[in-house]
Amino acid sequence: MAKRDIQAQYRQSFLGLIWAFIPIIINSVVWIFLNSSGAVNVTSPEGIPYSLYVVIGTTIWSIFVESLQSPINSINSGRGIISKINFPKEALLVSGLYKLGFNLALKIVVIFGFLLLFGITPTSTLIYFPFYLLVITIFSMAIGVLLTPMGLLYTDIGRMITMGAQFLMYVTPVVYMMPKVGTLKFIFEINPLTYLINDARNSLTGAPVQDIVFAIILLMISFLVLSIGLVILRKSMNILIEKIS
Repeated sequence: MAKRDIQAQYRQSFLGLIWAFIPIIINSVVWIFLNSSGAVNVTSPEGIPYSLYVVIGTTIWSIFVESLQSPINSINSGRGIISKINFPKEALLVSGLYKLGFNLALKIVVIFGFLLLFGITPTSTLIYFPFYLLVITIFSMAIGVLLTPMGLLYTDIGRMITMGAQFLMYVTPVVYMMPKVGTLKFIFEINPLTYLINDARNSLTGAPVQDIVFAIILLMISFLVLSIGLVILRKSMNILIEKIS
């Protein structure tokens, strides 16, 4: 099922797999242009070129958003067969995980390509990068699974997730660092993604990883929330099938 969906995603496309990179590249180019032209004035941590800062940030952010939307999109893609064929509905979520893993592998290639381009040699902190990817993925999937029952009943939920993710990006250190003062600084500080994105980026560029304990605690909470979400989804599946079929 996952193989079929991946092939369908890029079938009849002239650019094929390049579409996995284009949104990241375009978003990065826009911010690099705005900063270099003086339209915005943002800086990156010492030793990291702003271009690399933006590319890593937007790539990790795209992984978060895709993981967040994966549960709803995976089950929505099976609407045509979900009420006609008796099969474990969790298979749709697993299929979404395979697609997520495939796209994640492509994006990691992008990140390491840009590290090479900018002459950044990963250090021992690189061992933390897979862990932070795991935390970001489980954290976002836990939220996605919790929202899936409502998202299957009301399309508004899917639209709200898309709009909310766009807003959330601007209060997360994706394309600029956390402000030093003000209300925006407070919002950054209460946003758990601030610490995950910063440390994931640090692990790639050789900077110290600062919030490993927070990430471990968040991972455990995310696993708990994900488990609860899966139970709720399983218990409500029969009702959902009646409503959407």
